[in-house]
Amino acid sequence: MKDDLRERFKEEKMLRKLPANDRSVFERKLKKELHSSRGISLRFLSVAATVLVLFGLGYVFTVQEGIENSPVPQTTEISLKDYSPELKKIENYYLTAINFELASLEVTDDNRALLDDYLRRMNGLTREYELLSRQLRVDTIDEELINNLIDNLQMRLQLMVELKKELKKIKTINNEKATI
Repeated sequence: MKDDLRERFKEEKMLRKLPANDRSVFERKLKKELHSSRGISLRFLSVAATVLVLFGLGYVFTVQEGIENSPVPQTTEISLKDYSPELKKIENYYLTAINFELASLEVTDDNRALLDDYLRRMNGLTREYELLSRQLRVDTIDEELINNLIDNLQMRLQLMVELKKELKKIKTINNEKATI
């Protein structure tokens, strides 16, 4: 019985061998399938991503130039942190939260006008904060002035949260339009 099985396996091996031209046809089909239009689409996507990054950087630099060119005095030598460690923590918390929200904004053509409006309002609050800071330096420690500074920081953070909500609404509306 062992002999029969061995002979059967030998016969099957001989039947399994492919003719030479079948192998070359298979290799050609495989190369054709692997090297199809994928290279073109990847190249297109990389060019599109590069262009998108360049436009984004250009927009960020123009917004920063607008902020830097605004007529805001640059004398903010004394801030809340110079008066108390607790005030320093409060100021750092709000400034970090505001900067985080600003950094996480997604700029598109659909939300550019809304974003510009909110950034103008944010610049106004920033100028007001700097004016209050200058009064803090000139005057003695004034509790009402310190409260106004903290309120200003809270308003800026609230403005950023409102902006994020509005951007989210716009995004969901656009997604709904795209699915319909």
